[in-house]
Parts: sequence; structure tokens; C-alpha cells
Amino acid sequence: MIALLLGAGGFVAGSLRSWTLATPVLDKKLSPRMITGLVTDVRHYNTGKLHIVIENPKLSRGYAGPSLNKIRIKVQKFDQLPHPGDIIRIRAGLLPPPPPSMPGDFDYARQIWFQGIGAVGYGISKPEIIERAPDTSGLRNRQRLMMAEDIRAVISGDAGGMAAALITGMRSGISIDVIENMRNSGLAHLLAISGLHMGLLCGAAFFFSRFLLSRSEYLTLRYPIKKWAALIAIGSGMVYVFLSGGSTPTVRAFIMASILFLGVLTDRKAISLRLVAIAAMVILVLTPEAVLSVSFQMSFAAVVALVAVYEKINMKWSRLSAKNRGWVRRTGFTIGTLLFTTLVAELAIAPFALFHFNKLVQYGLIANLVAMPVMASWVMPSIVAYLVLAPFGIGQLALYPMSWGLEVIMYVAKTVSHAPGSYSLIPSMGLLSLVLITLGALWFAIWRTRWKNFGIAVISIGIVGAFFSTQPDILIDNSGRLIGVKNAAQDISLSSLRAGRMTRERWAQRNGQEKAEKWSYNGRGNSDETWMACDDLSCLYRPTHRSTDTLIALVKDELALTEDCMNAQVVISLVPVEISCPSAFLVIDRWDFYHKGGHALWLPTTSGDWITVKTVAGSRGDRPWSRRR
Repeated sequence: MIALLLGAGGFVAGSLRSWTLATPVLDKKLSPRMITGLVTDVRHYNTGKLHIVIENPKLSRGYAGPSLNKIRIKVQKFDQLPHPGDIIRIRAGLLPPPPPSMPGDFDYARQIWFQGIGAVGYGISKPEIIERAPDTSGLRNRQRLMMAEDIRAVISGDAGGMAAALITGMRSGISIDVIENMRNSGLAHLLAISGLHMGLLCGAAFFFSRFLLSRSEYLTLRYPIKKWAALIAIGSGMVYVFLSGGSTPTVRAFIMASILFLGVLTDRKAISLRLVAIAAMVILVLTPEAVLSVSFQMSFAAVVALVAVYEKINMKWSRLSAKNRGWVRRTGFTIGTLLFTTLVAELAIAPFALFHFNKLVQYGLIANLVAMPVMASWVMPSIVAYLVLAPFGIGQLALYPMSWGLEVIMYVAKTVSHAPGSYSLIPSMGLLSLVLITLGALWFAIWRTRWKNFGIAVISIGIVGAFFSTQPDILIDNSGRLIGVKNAAQDISLSSLRAGRMTRERWAQRNGQEKAEKWSYNGRGNSDETWMACDDLSCLYRPTHRSTDTLIALVKDELALTEDCMNAQVVISLVPVEISCPSAFLVIDRWDFYHKGGHALWLPTTSGDWITVKTVAGSRGDRPWSRRR
């Protein structure tokens, strides 16, 4: 009954969240026009571009669509940097939020729908600031933006961008090369403010405040300075949440840290799976959509794994720690603990990293072994010092040593990421496999009796299922302009390298490739010259990586329809098909792309099997962020 009530409560929370937001969504493309509105957020990238979120936009030229709450506009040029709270005017075109690049892929439209954003756009003029914000308007976002600008003004380059990201949560000042190095070395978790940063910051605040209070014999002997230090740590965490934007991992970490220090205040032990469960329930009741976010999944996976493992080995670990006396043994024990902790966290987040990013990092343990002590003992104490000194105008005294530590971390990331075999690209696993692995791991972590071993069996089934997951053999994008097919080597080859850059990159990533190339004309240059033959009007595709003899026509011009419809068993046409195709048992044309979005086809492995077809519209379902007029 409790499980049924909790499940029903989850559906109620999700429905209430969607009902209270009810974000209006633009349903068709709008030509450029003047837009006036209130700026609520600004992201300034080191490439010079701006991403501006405008609230309650007023559109000119007789716009008769839904009244939009917020829009996000990309701006290439500007004279003055807008700040949250400013009222601006800009000439821009608007588009509906983009759907996923393929069925089952990440849905960006869903993500921004829960942020209240119903359209995206591109500016064709410089933003004109009509009215500057009053001092009390948009205080939080303005404070974050101004602090990020001040930090980058003191520390130049990527070190300044990383410092601003760690303090304010704004990662727009970090170059693409540094982000890729951090990802390929297994250090990307250091860029996003999460439980690691909150724990280190609150821990540093607790340690230093207790240390300073203990310098007074009078306070130490007469007052509970440990509890005072716990209150100071909670206050530091609140300031950090305010400055960093309050992302899901940050809020989750603050809740857990607060409960931890509440245990200090009440003289109780607070680190347990119950603590993790309370934090998860609070976040999911307030923002149920967080369960679909990468940050929530990876953050809680790491925390649950660490707490569960250390709970199970607590007594043995304590006895082992007591035996290691002397600075040499204690140093070795500390390094071993760091390695073991990193290994547990890496294993816990690995399924989610493979599912979302298709990347397996080989040397993450080594990189974390070097970078984590620098982050814990050098960078985070500097952040605490900066938060204390910044109100007095001398925050740069902490920023300079912080930048030295960040340079060390970036050097480690660059060295590891450029090492041979630093990472491997893996094709995406199925959603069912990820769910089974997650449920099995939770079962094993929560149960204390022999029932827990059932979770290992479920995890094993999920891992085996992941190995048997297959990627589509044919992909067509949402606009019906780009086709991708698997060649003889089972790599995705493309019909064009001009259309849909983001779509091309995402298709290649999901298939475990660095990038996808264009298929060769008339089959020249391929390992098997029989799999593709093209002319100016269409291509004939024979999937030699399958054991079937299916001929598939990829039509680009209606002049090819008459001949291809007489010979091909499958016709995929980028133009409308208005004639009969007697030899084809499956016809997909431009109208299907218009109504259903992108398509993915899985071809049969043996003759006589069915072709599996999935569409973007079908995978998204009838949701508030996916409905079209």
C-alpha cells in the first residue's frame, strides 16, 4: 500500500507541476520582427555570443499566436551587455523548441519547457537597452552575472572561466577544448556544481570556522563551538546555492549537508541512505522532471553507491584505519581511500555516462587521484576565502591562488585526455537496460538480508541486455533533408554534410563514432562497393551488414519515383510520393516527416522478419511540450 501510494503521489506531483507551469509553446516559425521584453538571464560565451532569456516578450507585426512566457535568443553582436532586469528591444526570428534528433534521444524542448521557455530564436540586430534595471530587480541573476564578469576580469583565460563556473555556476566562459579535455579525462564532474563542491565547501567552512573558534580558550571551554561551526557551514551552503543558481545537484547537496550538520547540532549520526532518500524526495516533490535529467541521475547514483558501500564495510574500514598509524601508513591509507572512493563513484555513474554520452573514460582513476586533492585542499578553500573576502572588495587575494590550482587541474585533464586510448566511444544502450541496472543496484544497496543478492541478478540481466542493444540502420532527420544509413562496417554514413550539424554529430555519437562521413558516390571508396549506388535523383541501398536482400530506395527527386517504386521493397522519399509503389511494402515520404518528425528504421536480421519503424512524434507522445497545431 505504501508503494502504491508513493507511486500515485509521484504521478500527482508530476501532473501538478505540469499544470502549474503550463508553458505556452510557439507552434510555427516566425520571420524576424521586433521583440521587446524583460531580461531574466544572460549567458556570455567566450566566443563572443550571448544567450538571452526574455520574459513576457512583446512581438510586433500582428503576432496572433500563443502569449509566450519566456523566449531564449542567441545574439551574435552587441554594444552593451544586458543584465537581468533590463528591458531590451531586439529584432529576431523565432522557432519552436527543437525536437529530439532521433526517436528516444534527449528532448531539449522538454528541458526548456520546464524552465518556462516556449520558443528559441536568433537575433539579427544588436540588443537595444531601453531601460536599465533597478537595483532590486533580478538581484540573484544579476549578482551571479556581475560576479562572473568580475572573476573573469581578474583571472584571464580558461582558469577565469572555471573559477566563475565553480562559484556562480555559469560555465559559458570555458573554452570547448577545456571542456572536452575534462570530459575525456573523467574530470567533467568538477565543472558542474554538485555534491562534491557543496560537501567540500561546507566542510572547509566547518573546519576553518571551528579551528578559528578553538583559538579562544574562553569560547572553547564555555560554548559549543562545534555546533556554531555547523551553523556557519549551513550558512555558507545557503550563500553558495544562491550564487550558483540552485541547480538540482546543488540543491540536493545542500539538503544533505544541512541534514548532516543538523546531526551535529542534535548529536546524532546523519550520513545514511535515509538522508539520501529524504533529499531525493524533496527534490522530486518540488521538481518531478528532475528525475529525467543527467545531473540528477549521475549525482544520486554516485552518492547512493558511496553511502551504501561505506555502510556495508564501515566496521572493517574503521579497524583498518585504526591500524594505519604513522604518517607513511596514513598517507598510503588516504591515497587508497581516495582511489577506492573514486572507483565506486566511477562504477556507479558509468551506466548513465554510457547511456547519455556514449563515452567510456579509461584513465579517470588516475586523473581523479591527482586532481581531487588539488580541488579539495586548494581550490575549494580558496572559494571559501573568496566568499568571505569579496564583500570587502579584496576577493582577488583568493582568486589568484585559486587560479594556480585550476591550472594544475586543467594540465592534468589535458595530459590524460591526450594520452593514447584515453577514452572509447560506445554505442548507446537501450533504456530498458539502464532501468534494470538502476533498479538492481538500488535493490542491492537498500536490502540488508540475503534478498539483496537478487539485485545482482537484475544488474546482470541489464548488462547483458546492453550488449545486445542495436542502433537504427536508417535515420531521417525531422526536416526530411538528411538521411543516415549504416555501411558495411556498421558506421553511420550520411547523404549530406551540409544540413543539420547538430543532428549529424548526435547520430554519430549515439552510434559510437567520432563523426559521420558522407557516403561515396556510386559506392566508390567504400569497403564494399555493392552496398550503395547513387545518381543525381536517388540512391539504392543494400544493407550488406544484414543477411537480408532488401533493396531500399532513398529518393531525392520525384523524377526517380516511377523507376524506384517498381524495384525497391522500401521507399524513403524526401519528396511527396503521389503514385503507387507495387513492389514496396513500406513507403515513407515527406508528409510522414512533416507529421511525425524524424524516423528510425531497424532492418530485419533474417529474411521474413519485420522492419521496426519508430518516429520522434511517437517517442515523445502527447505532451504539453510536443503538441503541434
